[in-house]
Amino acid sequence: MDNLGMAMQELFDEQTVELLQDIDRSEPHIFSRRHEKKMQKLFKRQRKPYFRLVCTASRRAACIAAAIVIVSASAMSVKAVRETVFDFFTSVFSDHQVISADTGSNDGYPDTIEEEYRISKLPQGFKQQYHNRTETMVDIPYYCADSRILFSQFTKGSFKIVFTDEAKTEECVDTDGQKYQIVVTEYETVYIWDNGRYVFMVSGDLDKDKMLDICRSVKPQAKQSH
Repeated sequence: MDNLGMAMQELFDEQTVELLQDIDRSEPHIFSRRHEKKMQKLFKRQRKPYFRLVCTASRRAACIAAAIVIVSASAMSVKAVRETVFDFFTSVFSDHQVISADTGSNDGYPDTIEEEYRISKLPQGFKQQYHNRTETMVDIPYYCADSRILFSQFTKGSFKIVFTDEAKTEECVDTDGQKYQIVVTEYETVYIWDNGRYVFMVSGDLDKDKMLDICRSVKPQAKQSH
């Protein structure tokens, strides 16, 4: 480093120390209006399918910001391992996985949710908590005591899920020939499938047989007569 560079470095270090000494740590920090707006915008983005996290409800809010940082950093520094399983791509990074739909052919797939599907056979005791719908996604969680089931319906082009927990992927085919991609984490089991119109996901902490029965009961919502 030349003399000019060393002098600038020393000046920077001295000013930094003085700045830190002047900070009164007893006073609470007040974020700027601009910063607060950015944070509000960030948390609104968690409703978009790309930032959906498949984990327990209590951990989802805490993980959302970390997942965004992980996706941004890892995408630049780690080459993803991509493989297609039952028309889905699994991109495996060092600390997370991203599953997305193969959009090579979207014939017959609507761009928006034209008809809603529902779980027609819920296990006893489960009650719907709320219903969230956008143009491209439907979310409906069900709870019974400490157990939960989350049903989601996506347009094919909007489907993308981030798993930050350690996860294992499996595949299965039911007796009707429907193919499923299964993701198993420490906290839950997730079934993902494509029926030729939409992509569906059912996640929960029940055993695999019960989860598969729930998936097989997903049907178009009956149209109400007027």
